[in-house]
Amino acid sequence: MITYRQPMALDIPTLVLLDKQHFPYSPWSVAQFKEEFAGIPSTRFFELAISDNQIVGYAGVIAPGPGSVADILTITVIDGFRRQGIAKRFIQDIEGYCQTKGSSAIMLEVATENTAAIALYENVGYSQISIRSNYYGSGKDAQVMQKEII
Repeated sequence: MITYRQPMALDIPTLVLLDKQHFPYSPWSVAQFKEEFAGIPSTRFFELAISDNQIVGYAGVIAPGPGSVADILTITVIDGFRRQGIAKRFIQDIEGYCQTKGSSAIMLEVATENTAAIALYENVGYSQISIRSNYYGSGKDAQVMQKEII
């Protein structure tokens, strides 16, 4: 069974390791996680998916304030737990948080080769607004997607 909870400082070492595995081109450091967590709940929302006391996914967003465009910072689900609705649940919870903060829209970047994630985002109402060349390193482009939330 998957449960969901907010992160705590003790989770940071595990999150750093997972980030290195899933984003080797630009993993977050301990300091970056601490900085982002410092904004919870005023401008940041983070959530963890847990199975058998292990972190199997995590997501975060920054919502600067009313009328602004929120930015999904990360959505990660580890191998073996994908296609179980975890990322979709993260998106729903992120959207709920952004609505309470008065965000006008939510944007995100996703690797252009990550067709499964792009399909999920399109399925829940996100549309491509641009491509950022070399966003994830040389030859690794990002598709920028956005969804209006009213």
